[in-house]
Amino acid sequence: MFVNRKNEKLQEQRGNSFNLIAQGTEITGDVNTSGDLRIDGQIQGNVTCTAKLVIGEEGKILGNIDCHSGEISGAVKGQIVAKDVLQLNRSASIHGDIEAMRFIVEDGASIKGKCTTSKSLGLPSHLPDVKLIAYEEPKAIAE
Repeated sequence: MFVNRKNEKLQEQRGNSFNLIAQGTEITGDVNTSGDLRIDGQIQGNVTCTAKLVIGEEGKILGNIDCHSGEISGAVKGQIVAKDVLQLNRSASIHGDIEAMRFIVEDGASIKGKCTTSKSLGLPSHLPDVKLIAYEEPKAIAE
């Protein structure tokens, strides 16, 4: 069996905990977590999650989101930054700008805002190593 040590180390850094904000729960204020977070309730404030953020169909965020990766089926009114992949399911409703390293958007998702992909959001382990193998000065060709 092969083991990817880089992924294991990133998982340890993000944490192994799981947090749930259940349907019917309303939070006013910012939420910060290093573990996975699932939101089925409502948050009025900014959400920072250094792991995976999941917003269920009934979930609603009125504030900005900064996460490692995310899957959204509910509503967000605010800016979203995902350092890895952001998946918008068909029931997602986004009102705000989105910036992510990669997007997955299902047919039916609603986005009102600007979407940008940026490789610079990725962690160093996501970026490929670039090495210059050989370089020669260009020479003019005389006819």
